[in-house]
Order: sequence, then C-alpha cells, then structure tokens
Amino acid sequence: MILGIDTGGTNVDAVLLDNRGIRGTAKVPNRETRASIRSVLEILRDGTDEFAVDRVVVATTLIVNAAVQRRLPACTNILIPGPGLAPERAFFGEENHVATGAVDHRGRVTEEVAYGAQPSHDVRAVTAKFSHRNPDLERAVRDDIAGDAEAVALGNESGAGLTFPERAATTVANARSMPVFSAYEQAVEEALADVGVEAPIYYLKGDGSMLGDDAMVTSPAHTIRSGSAASALGLVALTDLEAGVAVDIGGTTTDVARVVDGFPATETDVSEGDLDAAYPAVRATSLPIGGDTRIDWTNDGPRLGDERVGNAVAFGGDHPTLTDALHVLGMFTAGDTDAALAALEESAEDPTTVAERILAEFESRVAQRIDETATTETKTLAVGGVLAPYLAPGLVDRADAVTEHRVPDEAAVAGAVGCGVARVSVDTALRIDSPRGVKTITSVGPERVESVPEGERFTDARAREIALEAAREAAAAAGGQPERPAEILAYDRFSVVERSRVVGQIITARARVTPAIDRSLVGGSR
Repeated sequence: MILGIDTGGTNVDAVLLDNRGIRGTAKVPNRETRASIRSVLEILRDGTDEFAVDRVVVATTLIVNAAVQRRLPACTNILIPGPGLAPERAFFGEENHVATGAVDHRGRVTEEVAYGAQPSHDVRAVTAKFSHRNPDLERAVRDDIAGDAEAVALGNESGAGLTFPERAATTVANARSMPVFSAYEQAVEEALADVGVEAPIYYLKGDGSMLGDDAMVTSPAHTIRSGSAASALGLVALTDLEAGVAVDIGGTTTDVARVVDGFPATETDVSEGDLDAAYPAVRATSLPIGGDTRIDWTNDGPRLGDERVGNAVAFGGDHPTLTDALHVLGMFTAGDTDAALAALEESAEDPTTVAERILAEFESRVAQRIDETATTETKTLAVGGVLAPYLAPGLVDRADAVTEHRVPDEAAVAGAVGCGVARVSVDTALRIDSPRGVKTITSVGPERVESVPEGERFTDARAREIALEAAREAAAAAGGQPERPAEILAYDRFSVVERSRVVGQIITARARVTPAIDRSLVGGSR
C-alpha cells in the first residue's frame, strides 16, 4: 500500500492506494505539522480494513511559502572559482566569500584550497568550479567550517548538468532550505511513528518525480513547486488527462498547470520568492486566491484580498471569504449559510450582489491564467479541490482557451493522489576521462568517482549504455525502480590526442529514468 500525504497551507490531505485503487481518503486543517499529519493518518487507519503501508510519499509547500514570505535564513556563500571566471556572477548569498584554489576542467586539482574568512551566518554554501568532476576542494572547506554551522550545502551534491553560476545559486537555495526542511522532515517522521507506520519515506520534487528522504536532505530546494506538481499529477491520474490545463483550488492558493502528453509540462531555472534554483519544475502558477481568501471592503467595492486569514465565516472564521460568497449564492452550503449571509451584509450592497462580484472576480482571474497557460492543443480543464464541482463550470465558461471540464470524484484530495502515483526520476551526469582513468557520476547526494582502464576507447552504444546504467543506479540509490525505462538527455564523445597519438576519450552524458505516473493505482477507484 502507498500512503500519499499533501501538506498545503490550509489542509493536510492523505490517501491510501494499492493495486485495487484508492482505499481511503482524509483531510484535516493544517495547524501544526506533526499533529495534523498524525490526525489525518489516524482517520485513514481507523476507516480502512487494511493499513499496511509499504511506501510514504509527501508533498509540501513549506519551502516555497517560506521563500515567498522571505522567511528563509541568510546564507554565507563560499566560492572557489579558480582562474578565468568573475566570481561576482555567482554571488547569490547575503554574504559572499571567495577562496583560492582550483580544479581544472578534467577534475585535476591545480591549486590547493585556502579559505581564511569567518562566515557571519550559520547557514553556508560551498561551490567550486568543476566540483562535479572533483569535489575535494569543497569537502576540505566544509570540514573547516562545519563545526558551528546550522547547515552546509555543497555544490557537487546539488545536481547534474549545471553551470558554475547555476550550481552556486542552487547550492545557496539548498543551504537556506535545509533548516526548514530538516524540522519538517522530523515532524513527518514523528507523526508516522505515532501511528505505527514503518515504511520508506519519499518527497515529491517540483518536476513531478520523487526522491527518497536521504537524497532530499541534501537538496531540499527540489521541493519548490512540490505542491503544484502533486495536484497536477493527481488530476492527470484521476481524469486520464492527456493534454489540457490542471487547476487545483485550495484554501490559500489556486494552482494552474499545463499538461502535455499525459504529464505536467516542466521548465528549468525555477525562481520563487527569494530562491533561485536550476532545477526543473512543473510549468505552474500559484495564484494567491482560494476558497478561504478574505473579502476586503474597498472604496471600489468588495474585492478578494489575496490573503488567507482563517476559515470562512460559514465554518467559524472571523472574516468573510470566497467560500462565504458561495454559501450566499446557494452553490456550496456545507457550512452555516446564515453566518455567511450576515458576514456579507457588512457591506452597504445587497449580499447576493457582493457574492456575485466576488465569484466573478475569482473566475476572471483564474480564467485569465488558464488562457495564458493553455495552448491550441490543450482544450480540456481538469479541476481539483473541495470547491471544484461548484467553480469548474464557471471557469470553463469564462476562459476562452478551454471547451470542457472534468472534476474527478476524488477532487478534494487530488494532491495526495498525485503523491501516491509519482515515481522516482533524477538527472544523472556521467563523465569518463579515459586518459586519466576516471569516471565521475553526479546526481543527488555525494558525487561518485570511480576508475576505468586508462586509455580505454568506447563505442557510442557502449558509452550510452554506461550513462543509462548510471541513471538507473542513481534512481535506485534515491529509492526508485531501476527497471523503469531510462533516457539519454545529452551526449558527447571525442578523442584526446597527445603528441599526435590518441590516448583515450572524454565522454559526457546526461540521462535519467523517465518520469512517469502510475495510473494503475487509481484505476480501481473510478
């Protein structure tokens, strides 16, 4: 059985899936991480005949929310750029130090590292040029500064296929995310232990694939857009969407993502708030409006306030919200309609008129983003969230780019479903320098440096297979399934000539186990 947990800004959702489909769902308010996750798991456990969990997959908006609200800790960014590179291009920390030392393009240490400064911040990032081919200089600096540090991130552990400035920015993002993620990870582990769940834990990346918890600890910036990815994956799986726009309406935000060829479209070099990371993530936008967005009384009339300050008045809150407007219109009446009506009567206008204006504003803003996200091939709208059945028809009517909508039965927990159906995929970079007899593999976590016979020559077929095997091994190390299909993302091979004689080859390649959605896990639930 797979347990999917989606921790959003308003609620914690969870689903239990196996090869028979969705076995149980639960939703509780997200008030405190450990207590809320424990509560949602207790509901699942007590409501199902079986609770034998084999895998746990978690999505979180914690890092991106902290970045947007400028609540992540400051970082000392230590760079080892070597000769010929302006270090200012990689100044991404609140404090930036430059150390001497150099690794050349073939991974040879040409100058030993020397760092004499004292970091001002307890969070630190260390990035050396070409550290993905030899991490020794980064590790030497880490050993020197780790004693009083709250977190230290290394460039060679930040991922594959990055330029030096990209690697520096991403390493800073990982360092700043580490303290927040560490506390969150501990809360998740404690909540699972509270209800007796002993199973491997994975976290959903922003690109829609997942990583084992040990791998995610070194690169927690991978969770940027994790929540958006979860909802998009879930809606794809639940609606059999091949091409369209996925919209997930939460209490705090509304996520809009494009779906192409049965998977959420992705983009690279993601920035959210004050974080920059050269990681791929779903091409999605989080609008700051949702079911619990407050209604403001302005000189121009009632408007959505782009902020959640608590529950709707219909559910015991103090401020009127979009959900209260839906109660007044008779569209959604699960709460106290009289309380919602009284809240909207604070305005001088008729409550029904107020509610209609608020609904129209929500529909207009989301429809605009749908039209910006859609393409000529994406005419279908898949909508998730508790309010999806009530808001989806108005969205498809107001948006120009879509012509039909789908709302699955499990729309309220689409994000948790997305966690359950995700699979492990990590970019893996391979470099073989046969004149030196060195093979270097970079993925997530520590870089691997192995030996190959000096001067060995490889056919294209053999070199590509080595890259694919490295990707499979990296996926297995991250907790994935190495038997899944793998693909080459980039490849280059050339001979090295010294003194008019070929002395070997240099091969560079990037590969990954192909991202996928396991739709069979929801087939039995429809």
